[in-house]
Amino acid sequence: MRWVIAALMTLTLGSAHASDASAGAAQVGPVAKPTLVVDVRTAEEFAEGHFPGAINIPHEDIVQGIRARNVDKDQTVLLYCRSGNRSGQAEIKLQSSGFAGAKNVGGLKALLAATGRVAAPPNH
Repeated sequence: MRWVIAALMTLTLGSAHASDASAGAAQVGPVAKPTLVVDVRTAEEFAEGHFPGAINIPHEDIVQGIRARNVDKDQTVLLYCRSGNRSGQAEIKLQSSGFAGAKNVGGLKALLAATGRVAAPPNH
């Protein structure tokens, strides 16, 4: 779970230093692909509140949804649902399709607690 927190903190802090990124990019090299946070619950569940910055792709449509967004197969994709069951199924489907960066991070409440974040409000 620590690497999940680190990945999410990178998401949060990365935007704060966006103006410095172009100056340091030439020295550091290419910037890694950003982490994608995906809520695999239903659209209705997502609308009731979700992890800030997450996108919604229901678990049964995960492979097609990730491909439709042109996600690179090596990009980190963090998957969550209500309890971790559907996100676990989505992780297996994505990894079986070659998306090695797909990781099940469990349920929304646990993810919010681990990161100290608050769910995005309904219909946000």
